[in-house]
Amino acid sequence: MALFSFFRAPRHQQFKYVPRFYDPRKEKLNEILGQAADGEELSEADKAKIRITRSFTQRNTDGEIARRSRKRSNIILLAVIFVLLVISYLLLTLYLPRFVQMIEG
Repeated sequence: MALFSFFRAPRHQQFKYVPRFYDPRKEKLNEILGQAADGEELSEADKAKIRITRSFTQRNTDGEIARRSRKRSNIILLAVIFVLLVISYLLLTLYLPRFVQMIEG
């Protein structure tokens, strides 16, 4: 009948957060132990794929790529700011006196 109730306050919304802990060393150990327990014998190609995948994940976890990209973006930002400052200085020194003369005269 009515969309809102005047006699009862609405309930607060609840957020269900379950914290999780991730340990990459433990995950890697469990993966190796799981393969050994299953008795899987992997081919050389599969072993190479696993090694390559692990090397990529290890490289990304140390943050070297992120650090390099942050440094590069900061350098580009500083260069853009410098170029804009130079252009604005040149425009002000060249055109501001002419503009002031046009307004006064």
